[in-house]
Amino acid sequence: MELNTNLLGRIFGTKGIELSGETLHVNTRSGEHKSYNLSRLRSFATITESLFGSSLSIDFSDEKLTIKYLRKSEISEFVDGLNSFISKKIEEYLSQATSEFNSLVIKSYPRDSWLNQISDLCEELHSHYLNQSDLWEKYLPSDLAKQTKDIAKHHPVDAPALRKAHEAYQLAKRKDFFDVVESNPLTEEQRLGVLRSNDKNMVLAAAGTGKTSVMVAKALDLIDRGLAKPSEILILAYNRAAALELNERFLDKAGKSKIVLETSPQISTFHALGRQLLREAGIPTNMSVYTEDPFRLTQWVTNWIYSYIAEDPTRIFDLIELSNPPIDPFDFKSKADYEKHLRDNEFRTLNNEKVKGYQELLIANFLYMNKIPYVYEAPYITKKRIDIGFDYKPDFHLTEADIYIEHFGIDRKGNTRPDIDAKAYNESITKKRALHKEYGTTLVETFHYEWTEDNLTQSLKTKLLQHGVQCEPMHPSEIFEKLNQQNKLSSWSELMTKALQAIRVERLDKETIFKRLEDSKINQPKKYSGLLDALHQGYVEELQNHNSIDFDDMIIRAIEVLQKEEYIPTWKYVLVDEFQDISEARMGFLKALIEKGPSPSLTVVGDDWQSIYRFSGGKLELTTRFDQLVGPYTMTKLQKTFRYNNSIANTAGNFIMTNPEQYEKHIKTHTTVDQSQVYLLDDKQGIQNGLYVRVKEVIDKIRENDSSASISIIARYNYLLEESKKFLWAEGLKENINYWSFHKSKGLEADYCILIGFFQGKSGFPNENRDDAIIAALLPALDTFPHSEERRLLYVGITRAKKKCYIIADPYSPSDFVTELLAPIYDLNVHSPSFQAQRRAIFKCPNCEDGFFRRIEGKLGAFYSCSTGLGCRVGKARICKKCGAPSVDTRYASICNNASCGQEMKICDKCGRPMKKRNGKYGEFWGCSGFGIKEDQCKNTEKI
Repeated sequence: MELNTNLLGRIFGTKGIELSGETLHVNTRSGEHKSYNLSRLRSFATITESLFGSSLSIDFSDEKLTIKYLRKSEISEFVDGLNSFISKKIEEYLSQATSEFNSLVIKSYPRDSWLNQISDLCEELHSHYLNQSDLWEKYLPSDLAKQTKDIAKHHPVDAPALRKAHEAYQLAKRKDFFDVVESNPLTEEQRLGVLRSNDKNMVLAAAGTGKTSVMVAKALDLIDRGLAKPSEILILAYNRAAALELNERFLDKAGKSKIVLETSPQISTFHALGRQLLREAGIPTNMSVYTEDPFRLTQWVTNWIYSYIAEDPTRIFDLIELSNPPIDPFDFKSKADYEKHLRDNEFRTLNNEKVKGYQELLIANFLYMNKIPYVYEAPYITKKRIDIGFDYKPDFHLTEADIYIEHFGIDRKGNTRPDIDAKAYNESITKKRALHKEYGTTLVETFHYEWTEDNLTQSLKTKLLQHGVQCEPMHPSEIFEKLNQQNKLSSWSELMTKALQAIRVERLDKETIFKRLEDSKINQPKKYSGLLDALHQGYVEELQNHNSIDFDDMIIRAIEVLQKEEYIPTWKYVLVDEFQDISEARMGFLKALIEKGPSPSLTVVGDDWQSIYRFSGGKLELTTRFDQLVGPYTMTKLQKTFRYNNSIANTAGNFIMTNPEQYEKHIKTHTTVDQSQVYLLDDKQGIQNGLYVRVKEVIDKIRENDSSASISIIARYNYLLEESKKFLWAEGLKENINYWSFHKSKGLEADYCILIGFFQGKSGFPNENRDDAIIAALLPALDTFPHSEERRLLYVGITRAKKKCYIIADPYSPSDFVTELLAPIYDLNVHSPSFQAQRRAIFKCPNCEDGFFRRIEGKLGAFYSCSTGLGCRVGKARICKKCGAPSVDTRYASICNNASCGQEMKICDKCGRPMKKRNGKYGEFWGCSGFGIKEDQCKNTEKI
C-alpha cells in the first residue's frame, strides 16, 4: 500500500515528509526531525474529535505521536489508509504470535518452564486487542481476529485450564491414532499419559493397566506429530529384558500404525547408556571380572578381610560386633515384639551355642575368649522353681571355679523392660540370691545397666578376679581360626559384600556412611564407617589396578562425564520405565542428562505399589516425594486394569492402600465378578508334606474346570518353590506350571496363582528377619509403615492372577498378613474351617450366647445387627473405621471385635456418641460430639 505523502505534508504542516520503506520521517515546523518505525506498530491509528478539530494518535509503544487541530475531511481518508497499512504489519506480528502460541500450547504440552513466555504473550495480545477490539475486527481478517481473541482470553494464564484445553484438542485430533496404536483402543487415562509432556511427568500405573502401551504410544505419538525425531527420544528400561521387550513392541506398533521410521529411538538400560557415554568420551570400559561372577567378588572381600585383620589382629573383635549389632531390650514396646525378636534372630556364641539375647552373647564370648570354662543354663544343684512354670537354671555355670553367673535385666533404679512386672522381677532376684545363700553357692551378678554404661565385660572381669578367677585371653589368631572352623568368615564376607554393594549403589562416602549409621543408632558409627569406607576404597583401588569398571562405575563415571561436559546429550524427550525402583545413582545420572541436555521433557512410569527392590538400591521416596526430590510435575494415573477381575483388584488394592505413605489409586477392571476370587486355605497341618498336598489339590481342581489354564506357584523363598516342584513332579504334574518368587513374578501373569509360605517367623511371609542392621542403615530409607515393602510384595503376588488367586497358610501360626486379610474389608473367600473359626470370632456378638453380627445397610448408614434380634440385650454394633469389622461398645469406648485390629474409639458414657478432643480455657479435654446437636444436646466432658 502507498501512503499519500502530499496529504501527509498538509496534515503535518510541512513539506518535509518522507516514507522510506517502513520508516516514517517527519520534519516539523520547529525544524525537529523525527523517525517512526511503522513495523513496530501493534495499535491502529485513531482520530479524536473536539471543538478545535480532529486529533490523530499513533501509539508506537515507547512513544505516542499525537497531531492536533486537523481537518476531519482530510484526516479520515489518511487514517483509513494508514490503518490498512498498519494492519499488514499487525498481521505479520499476529502470525508470529499465534504460531508461537500454537507451538507452546496447542501442538506441544504447555510446560512449566514455558509459562512465563506464554503468559507474556497472552498478556500482550490481550492488552492490544482489548484496547482496540473494534479496529481489530474492522481491519484484520476475521479468522485471525478470532484466533487473537481466543488467545487473549487466556490472560491471566491459568496453567491447569490451559493444559485441559490442550488435552481436549489433542484427544479429539489424535483419536484415530489412539484407537489403533495398540491392539485395543487406549483408555482415556492412557491417552492422557501419552499427551502430557510437561518438563517432568509421572505416570502411575497399577498392575495390569498398560504402562508399556503408554510408553510405546508416547514415543510413536511424538514422532508422528513431528515433536521429535526418533533420535531425539531416549527410553530407559530397568533391565536388558525390559529394554528388548520395549524395542520389539515399539517396532511392531510403528508398523501397525503405519509410521515410517528412519531410525528408532534409543531404548537402553541405565548401565548400557552409561557405558556408551564413557566410550564416546574416550574412557576405557573394560568390565571387571567381579561384574560377571558374584563368587569372585565375595572371594575378593574375603581376602580383604584376611588382610585387614592381619594388619591388626584386634580388629577381629570389631567384626564380631559388626555381625551381631547391639540390641537394647528396653527399646521394645511390647512383650510380643520382644518375643518375635528372640524368635527370629539367632544369637550364637563363639562356642557355637545359642543364647537368649545380645547381652548374654557378650558374656559367653567374654568367657570363651578368656578361656574360662562354662556351661550355659546348666541345672542348679537342686531342683527348685523360683518363677512359675520352669526349673531354676542360672545363666552360666563356671565349671572349674564352681561359680554361677546371673545377668539381670534392670537399670540402676530396678526398672525393667516395659512388658515386665518390675516388682515381681525384683522379687525374683531377691529369691535367687536367697537360694544361693541357702545352698552355699557362689553367685556373680551382672546387670543391664552395666551394658548401657559400656562396662559389662570389664565389670565381670573385676568381679571374677575377686573370686580368684583369672582371665587368660586367647590370641586373635586362635579366635580367627575358631571362627573359620564355624564358617563365620563366610557370613562376614556375605555381610561385607552386601555393605559394599549398598555403598556403591547409593554413592556413599565416609561422611554419609557415618551419618546413616548414626541415624540408625548403630553402635560406634565412627569406627564402622571407617571400616566400611576402607573396604570401599580397597575395592576402588582393585578396579583401578586392573583398569576396569563395574556396573556401578558405568553410572557413577557417566555422571562425571556429563558434569564435565565431555558428552553433551541431545535427547528432547526422556522416558523412564519402572521408576519406583530407581536408585540414587540412577537418579543422579538422570538429573545430569536433563541438566546438560536441551531442556528435555522427562516422563517417568512406574507404580509405587510395586516397589520391591530396596535391597538393590530402589529408592521409593523418589516416587512418593517426587515433587520435593525431583521437581514439580504433572501426574497421570492408570487405574483401569485388563489383567484381573474386580475381586482381585479390591483385595489387593485395599491391602496396599492401608499404607498412607503411598499414592491412592482406585482400580477399575475390565472383568467383573460377583463373588470373591481370592481364596484362603489351610496348609493341612499335621499331614506329611501337607502344604504340597494342598497345592496339588488346588491344581487338580483347577485342571478339572480349566484344563488348558496357566498356573503359577509363588513364594517368598526359593526353597519352597524347589520343594513344591519336587513334590509335584513326583506326582506327575510337570506341564504348564510356573514357579516364581514374589520378586521374579513382577511383570508376569497367569490364569491362576497359588501363593504359599504364609507362616510366622524368620523365613515366613512377611519376612520378620531383623538381621543385617548395618545393611538396612546403608540402603535407602524405608517408609515407617510396618512391613511396607513386604506388603508391596504380596500386592505383586496377588495381582499376577488373571482369574483366581489361592493363598495357602498355616492357621495355627499364621503370618501377620493372613491375620489382617481375615478382616471383612478384604473380602477373602475363606474355605478352611480353621480360618473360618477365626473369622467367626470377629463376628461373634459378645453380648449374647449364640448371636453373630450381620452387616445391614440402613437409611442413616451401615451398621452391624445381631442375628439374635430382640433376644440380644444390645443387638447392634458399629463398623470399625479401620478394618470394617463390628466394633462393640463398652461404657467408655467402642472396641473393634477383630483382635488383630485393636482399634478403639472413645465414646460418651452418657449418650454413646463419639467423644472428640477439644481445646478449652484450661487446655485439652474430651467433649461429646453431641454438643452441637441442638435438639438433643449432650454437654458431657472428661479430662484428658
